[in-house]
Formats: sequence, structure tokens, C-alpha cells
Amino acid sequence: MNQNQQLELSKEKVPLFKFILIGDQSVGKSCIVQRYQNEEFKHNIKATIGVEFIKKLVQVDKGLVELQIWDTAGQEQFRSVIRGFYRGSAAVFIVYSVNQKESFDQLSIWMNEIEQHAHPEIIKVLVGNKCDLSREVQTEEAESFMNNNKFSLFFETSAKTGENVEEAFIQSAKLVLLKYFSSESFRQATRVNKKSADPINIIKSFSETQSFEGQSPNIQKNQNQSSCC
Repeated sequence: MNQNQQLELSKEKVPLFKFILIGDQSVGKSCIVQRYQNEEFKHNIKATIGVEFIKKLVQVDKGLVELQIWDTAGQEQFRSVIRGFYRGSAAVFIVYSVNQKESFDQLSIWMNEIEQHAHPEIIKVLVGNKCDLSREVQTEEAESFMNNNKFSLFFETSAKTGENVEEAFIQSAKLVLLKYFSSESFRQATRVNKKSADPINIIKSFSETQSFEGQSPNIQKNQNQSSCC
């Protein structure tokens, strides 16, 4: 990063970037986010209903960036709601489970969602989670999918052990920052201020226009639905 870029970064203080995690139910998206946020792992975590989020400050070179990380539900009935959250996202993690071949086979469906609803320059990160378990998806197969679909990064992670979880977010944040300074269209598409990007405001706006099977997100979040992460 050159001096002019560092100056621009310092003027903006701490820039905010939206990340979104997508993929089938039970591939471990929530566990990845939990591991990254709290450095912990819990079994039988509740299934995500609609969307949930965290915020995290990340050190990139000599500066800080703030990540707003959106954890989305994998169930098909929430797809229409989730589509709105691609807007303004700088990076998308497409997650599958290495011990569940079906979740890998469904990646083409998620790729279609990205192509239709995300910015064309969004940083795409392929994540094979649960690499601590016996696998049904080989690394070579995933690497081939990555290359054929022009992903920027690929990681095999374990939310349980923490393997590659932090590294995936840090390396993605670096790529996002480089893209931010090199592409005007990307910069415009991902430029958000902290007020407009406040997760509470975003969820409120969606709850006023969308329904989660007839209920608001806040009501459904209180339901006890469990899923292996």
C-alpha cells in the first residue's frame, strides 16, 4: 500500500466493508462466524433464521478496517430475503462441508444467486468447512471448482479447531482493500457509511417489507431451532 492510499485510508478513519456468508444449511457458517468472533466452538448451535451479523475490526497492513459479517440461513425459504443483503457486499464466502458431498454439489445454485444479485467485482471466497472430519469432497475437486468459477481465494477450514478461519477473513479483507483502491466501480458499489449500514436499520427495513414464513425476523430468532454446525 503506497503513501497516498494510506492517507486516503486514514482520512476515512476506519472503513466499513460488508461480508456475507452463504451456503447450504448445516455446513457450519454460524460456527465459522462464532469461531472468528469469540475464538470458541459450540456444538448444536441454533440454526440461523434469516440473517444474523457481527462486527469485527481487522488489522490490514498498518491500518484497520471494520468488517460487518452477515451469517445467512441456508434454507431455501429464506433465499428471497437474503438476496437483498448482497447489495453493498464487498466479499462473499460460499461455504460447503467437506464431509457432505451434497453441499458441494449445491454450489452451482449459490453461484447463480451471486451472479444475479451481487456486484460483478465482489470478492468470492470458497470455503470448505469441517476439514477436521472424514471427507467426501477432495481438495483437488474443490480447487478445480474454484478455478473454473474464478474465485479469488479458497480455504479449507475447521470451525471446531479454528484452522484457517482467521486467515480466511484476514486475506479476504486484504483483497477487498486492494480492490477498493484499484476499482472505482467496486468502490462505489461497496461504499457505505456507518449509519446507513447499521445492521439494526437494515434488519428493520427488511422486516417491514419481507416476511419470514409469516413472522418477523425478531420473532423467529427467538424460536429454538437447532442444527449441527
